[in-house]
Amino acid sequence: MEVTNQAPTVIHKTPLYQSHVKRGGKMVDFAGWWMPVQFQGLKEEHIHVRTEVGLFDVSHMGEIRVKGPKALSTLQLLTTNDVSQLKAGQAQYSLFPNPQGGIVDDLIVYCLIPNEDYLLCVNAANQKKDFQFLIDNNQGAQITDESHLWGQIAVQGPKAMNYLEKWFGPLMKDCPPFEFRTWLWKGKTCYVARTGYTGENGVEIFVPWDETEKLWEALLTEAEGAQPIG
Repeated sequence: MEVTNQAPTVIHKTPLYQSHVKRGGKMVDFAGWWMPVQFQGLKEEHIHVRTEVGLFDVSHMGEIRVKGPKALSTLQLLTTNDVSQLKAGQAQYSLFPNPQGGIVDDLIVYCLIPNEDYLLCVNAANQKKDFQFLIDNNQGAQITDESHLWGQIAVQGPKAMNYLEKWFGPLMKDCPPFEFRTWLWKGKTCYVARTGYTGENGVEIFVPWDETEKLWEALLTEAEGAQPIG
């Protein structure tokens, strides 16, 4: 018998894991997380997002907070876009470049307070690497890994904004792409961003980890036409 000292791979669970299992999601290892690859079928879910409203669990994504008087100078050095152009409530797509001119990862920078408070959303597979990259090249900012504090729900589809009106009222009505708004869910601060990856209208909701399942179930059960998508 072969003996190995290699530790078993740890697969993490998002706050929506139990909900996915109950709804019949086909769970697979994706970037070290148990994620639903599909519920009713790939084709059916693709068509639904292109015609109606689909909800995605993106809680596996990483969130890193960069704060303090050196936050802006740190991000100006370590990302490829001009962070100084961001006003509160604005976001930008950017990259972490490596010293050789290659790419460490891509990310979205969300400006909470100009010059001093930013939330970075990074890819799940690169979360630890990205955090270490920031720490190793820090210019004096306060850098904290907040990935364990946030769940994320993406609401996408051509009818998404009409669907969300009952939840947010006028809050998101005039919100353009790559801006976000602060929203209270059960007294907890959430960020609702006009970002997403499906090519359809919609938002990504940053919600406190412990409140994610409650919001997910409410979004799915209290409005007609919304379905979970793998």
